[in-house]
Amino acid sequence: MPVHRVKVRGDEGYVMLRGTCRTRRVMTAMREAVHPVRATLRIGHASMDTAEERDARGMEQMKERIFRRGAHGGHESAENDQHAPQSKFKPERRTAADDPNSSAILVPCPTCKEPLYVKELENNLYVCPKCGAHFRLNARQRLIYTLDEGSFTEWDMHIHPTDPLGFAIGNDGYDAKLGASQKKTAETEAMITGNGTINDEPVVIAIADFTFMGATMGSVYGEKLARAAERATRERLPLVTFNASGGARMQEGLFSLMQMAKTTAAVARLGDAGLPHIAVLTDPCYGGVTASYATVADVLLAEPGARIGFAGKTLIEQNMRQKLPDDVQTAEFQLKHGMIDDVVHRRDLRQMLSTLLALYGMPRKIASPLLDPAHVTADAAESVLSAAHA
Repeated sequence: MPVHRVKVRGDEGYVMLRGTCRTRRVMTAMREAVHPVRATLRIGHASMDTAEERDARGMEQMKERIFRRGAHGGHESAENDQHAPQSKFKPERRTAADDPNSSAILVPCPTCKEPLYVKELENNLYVCPKCGAHFRLNARQRLIYTLDEGSFTEWDMHIHPTDPLGFAIGNDGYDAKLGASQKKTAETEAMITGNGTINDEPVVIAIADFTFMGATMGSVYGEKLARAAERATRERLPLVTFNASGGARMQEGLFSLMQMAKTTAAVARLGDAGLPHIAVLTDPCYGGVTASYATVADVLLAEPGARIGFAGKTLIEQNMRQKLPDDVQTAEFQLKHGMIDDVVHRRDLRQMLSTLLALYGMPRKIASPLLDPAHVTADAAESVLSAAHA
């Protein structure tokens, strides 16, 4: 059995060690046989830190483990996954709590990388208190933060997507992907529609949920949005849409592309009836959604830092063979170049929508009694209608 000499605060002693892991054995021997290690322990040319330094290092390692669990939905990833490169087809996640059953205590900010307490994020509307980055929200969270409590009534819940083309890549079929997304999000489709109130202002609302297959626009997505716009037209209510999407759903082929025309036509009929469509663009909003109904609204708002465009920045750079500005396709860039009307912080968004709805609702509320045939002539009624459509 080997005997090693150790030196603690100038005092020498001898311990017998078994095995090859000298550091661990010496630590145990010194605790049990000599006295608590409070100085530098030297074995040959190797050295070990003091107890205070080890405790501090242990705390850092524990925080790092908690940080990783938060970043991966409450579960530490495998060692190989931690060093895997980020796929350009799977953007960095910005949703704070994709899994409602997650036990994560801390989550990393996608921008400043600071670990944040989940409870603190919830109280701050999922906005980083350090740098102001806006985390992604799912559709149900949007409803909670936007509408008056208890005012929401959901529409068209019975419409479910199907697999009209029998689409499959290898062993991965579209049906399986739909089932996995439905199980993960507890939603039947990426689009949720219904009516409610915002500060007592009645509204029809449509929200895209990016956690469901990247909120790609398929036939059911488009159908639910078109029905919401048509019902808003019949009931003479304004339409508010929250838009986040990766584009058309390739698994449905031409059926998906047809939704661009269908949704745009439905929103156009809403405008012809003199009713407003207010669109809120959230991160990320790309492809067919940006190229159709989302950007033909009467008022275009966006959250800070939201990425908005048609094709991705990397694809554009590859085709143009030149470097684009770092802030291209951000909400602030789009505002500067006139594509959107305003960039609104999440804490101010509800009040902004309420104000816009009240302003747009004034002609509707005033016009209703004036258009009563018992009070006005046909020429007067025609004048009021013309003013409302202007």
